[in-house]
Amino acid sequence: MAIEICIPAYNEERIIAESAGAVLRVLQKTGEDVAVIVADNDSTDGTASAAKGIPGVSVLSIPIRGKGAAVAAAARHSGADFFGFIDADLSADPEDILNLLPLVEKSGFDIAIGSRLIETTMVKRGAFRTLSSKAFNILRKMIVGVRSVEDTQCGLKIMNARGRKILAGCTEKGWFLDMEFLARAERAGLSIKEVPVHWNEHRFEDRKSKLVLLRDSVGALRAMFRIRNVISK
Repeated sequence: MAIEICIPAYNEERIIAESAGAVLRVLQKTGEDVAVIVADNDSTDGTASAAKGIPGVSVLSIPIRGKGAAVAAAARHSGADFFGFIDADLSADPEDILNLLPLVEKSGFDIAIGSRLIETTMVKRGAFRTLSSKAFNILRKMIVGVRSVEDTQCGLKIMNARGRKILAGCTEKGWFLDMEFLARAERAGLSIKEVPVHWNEHRFEDRKSKLVLLRDSVGALRAMFRIRNVISK
């Protein structure tokens, strides 16, 4: 059985080797055929070089910026039985991969996703960020749908081949790939299981978030209507 986890990365030279190594060590606990794919989406620093040379880690170079472009390309490139992705900053604890994997391996779910909103005692983030996430998800349910889950945007998701096929067909190039993916999956009748994960946005203390609240809030609204239009065709 083959398991692959993609780490989308843009200008993550400083942390990518540590991140990829941590994910790989977790996967190796399964005893299965495992691999970590660093999807380097047009970085201008040494991200690709830093990730290369780690046994079990490969680099897929994507000439387009954006998490969505990187993850969807990795999904199209993959032939693994089970595929997943996790953000490079490891805000979602990679150890929780071991909680999600059995849900798609043994429990019959097509997709398992992490959530920051089910059990907030496991989440280390500012109150404003939690509040904004809840507001985002209320709007998302109203505009896009995806009513079977609370948190579409948590950066840890694992799926079987059916889920990977849906993911490979997604067109969102940026942060809102997660929302499009789950909207398409729900519409296609795939089963989705959401579970709480340990979340720490400051695992790498010197790393600055790439999120710009005002810009990305406006972008989120645009993405919601864009995704609604795409999936309704």
